[in-house]
Amino acid sequence: MGMAASQARYLALTARKTNTEWEGQQINQARTALANQTANLFNRLLNMKVPDAPDTTDYTTLQYSYKDGDNASVLDNWKQLSTADPEYNYVVDNWYYADIYTGIQKLLSNPEVTVRFGATKTSSLPAGVAKEDNEQYYYVTDKDGNVTTYHNLKYDKMDTDLENCIKDLDERGYIDLGEPKDVRTQNITDEDGNITDLYGYQDKNKVWHFATKRNLEESYQSQIIPDEFDPEYTAYQDPQIEVKDYFSTYKPEYVGNCKLTKLDNYALDEQTELEQIVKDVPESDFAKVVFTTDEDGNKVATGAIYKFQMNGLNYYTCYSDLVNCMETFDQYGKPIESQEKLPYYRATYINQKITETNKALLETDGDGRFVSAKFEDDSVKYSLNVETVTDEAAYNDAMNKYYHDVQVYEKTIAEINAKTEIIQIEDRTLELRLRQLDTEQKALATEMDAVKKVIKDNVESTFKTFGE
Repeated sequence: MGMAASQARYLALTARKTNTEWEGQQINQARTALANQTANLFNRLLNMKVPDAPDTTDYTTLQYSYKDGDNASVLDNWKQLSTADPEYNYVVDNWYYADIYTGIQKLLSNPEVTVRFGATKTSSLPAGVAKEDNEQYYYVTDKDGNVTTYHNLKYDKMDTDLENCIKDLDERGYIDLGEPKDVRTQNITDEDGNITDLYGYQDKNKVWHFATKRNLEESYQSQIIPDEFDPEYTAYQDPQIEVKDYFSTYKPEYVGNCKLTKLDNYALDEQTELEQIVKDVPESDFAKVVFTTDEDGNKVATGAIYKFQMNGLNYYTCYSDLVNCMETFDQYGKPIESQEKLPYYRATYINQKITETNKALLETDGDGRFVSAKFEDDSVKYSLNVETVTDEAAYNDAMNKYYHDVQVYEKTIAEINAKTEIIQIEDRTLELRLRQLDTEQKALATEMDAVKKVIKDNVESTFKTFGE
């Protein structure tokens, strides 16, 4: 090998050796970082607390109880009196469960309230009446001077709703369309059956109001009237015969497939149940319309309450809730799903926890346990039963939390072990590469020594040649 080639080879080997040294340093730094990660995981493992299973004794207490013949009562808390009392030494809280008659409100999903359009009669309206000479219009004036114009409906083209209202008036016996009836009122048709003597108007809420010609005329004739016709007549007069006003309204018929029954008066059991509902749900719209008061101060039905039977039980609701439910759907083709939930009511016996606080005389045995109790509102001294009671609900909650903590602990351990294994694999890979570099370093050093010897021999040979 020539001297130049040897020098070039030596330089290449030196560069390669330097590179392997640098790569080895990088691997050592990476292994140090992996060692730090392993240490952090190990420290995290050391700081983890192993979950402890709950002990039933932590949820078990002594309980004093007694029976008074009606209920089984439990002493919940007792506090010694701070001032001397010759008859009592403690203030005691005790509780028991009893069936309490309670009014309840529920909301019925997808009620599908169905109604028909009909008419009903209000109470008589004190009003003064004026009329036009041709009797096409009657003007009814209330005591506040407000004028309402009733016009003859024979000049109107009847739509379906209006015809249904008039038909409903006839069916309920308020007016007479000419057919024989048990209840005869006021015939409003001519010989051909055409409606001629029914007057009405539609208010701003699109509600139709009706009055019969006979009633309007009788009221008109029973009052003091002006000498000359005046359509703006507003002087209120108190007629002997008042105007009877009829108006169109919705008639609720079904909730789902449950038939609605309007309660114009209440049976004794219904009144008892409704009174309880009013007492227990006083802020509801239902409670505000169940009763009204008559002239003698008695509670009577308002006629706004409906009853229906569902699953063999009677329930109640009110007119305004039924109509609101029926009118609130807004999705075409899906009236049931979009209806408001219908409030409905009943009264029933519900098992409830009753808590009482009384002064009591508690007597103890030689071990300091209470053996008897006499309360200030009771003449009987009761023997106390002592039993250990475990709060099963609290214990079960604690066990559920323990199971959850165990799963979290095991999951964390598994995550740490998985991360540690990955780090170990990476470290073994780096260690193998480091060994390869070490082997390469030794081979490079051997080859460099050989090249150095060749260079040395070349130098000596050259100088020896020229020295001769």
